[in-house]
Amino acid sequence: MNDRSTTPEPINRRDERLADPSRPGGWMAGLILIALGVMFLLRNTGTFDFPLQNWWALFILIPAVGALDSGFRTYRAVGNHLTAPARGSLLVGLVLTFVAVMFLFDISWTFFGPVLIILVGIGILFTALVR
Repeated sequence: MNDRSTTPEPINRRDERLADPSRPGGWMAGLILIALGVMFLLRNTGTFDFPLQNWWALFILIPAVGALDSGFRTYRAVGNHLTAPARGSLLVGLVLTFVAVMFLFDISWTFFGPVLIILVGIGILFTALVR
């Protein structure tokens, strides 16, 4: 007789992470979207004018915050060791943050574009050497 009630359910890591109220990823993304909506509403009604011309770059910060959060959580989960998954997430978060800041403040890519490429190369090199 095959009794399915004694078979343990497979763990769904995504559902486990989403159900964790201490995880800032979900509520932080919600707060960022609410703040952006309020900013757009105030700007469209003429109540307050924000100086940012490239406001759309704020949406790049949402995955950047998620990647940084994932990197820090991975770092802490393995006993404060900078493993390859932690380094990868942190590198992606830093690159996305860097790109968002460049767009937000209209910084020229002439200088910072090559700097960004160099930083990504250093991150990849560091990951390869640490193994």
